Amino acid sequence: MVAGALAALGCAAWAQPSVQSQLVAEKLVAAPSGQLSRTKADSVKPGDLVAYTATYRNTGKTAADKLAATIPIPAGTTFVEASTDPAGAQASTDGARFAAMPLMRTVRQADGSTRQEPVPLADYRFVRWDLGALPASGQRAVALRVRIDAAAETAAAKP
Repeated sequence: MVAGALAALGCAAWAQPSVQSQLVAEKLVAAPSGQLSRTKADSVKPGDLVAYTATYRNTGKTAADKLAATIPIPAGTTFVEASTDPAGAQASTDGARFAAMPLMRTVRQADGSTRQEPVPLADYRFVRWDLGALPASGQRAVALRVRIDAAAETAAAKP
């Protein structure tokens, strides 16, 4: 599951051949003080928090324009609200349509009327940042957190 997200990142910067991406998954562990520390995400269990950090490097000689950085959210995990860095990311349930968070959906009521309600965080499958131009030799990182769902199978992460 964690490894699947790592493999899926390769398509995130497809329009920019001079941009290389690397996704790192780290398990977040609470210390007795309550502060979170990062460890290898070799194995995870339900309830664990995993931080994904994607770093984009421009290895070209010119700026990479209109860079969109995308992190897939693996099946069996739930996006942690307000965990994106930097803020201002957009989310998607299908990888094609992105919108500002929280995502909203229209629900038809029994009387035929409709109302807007938030999409459950468990339905978020991608988070994207519009980074704009990445200068030659420049790099940018984006990050988010997910929680491993109770029904998720544990898996080794080999970034």
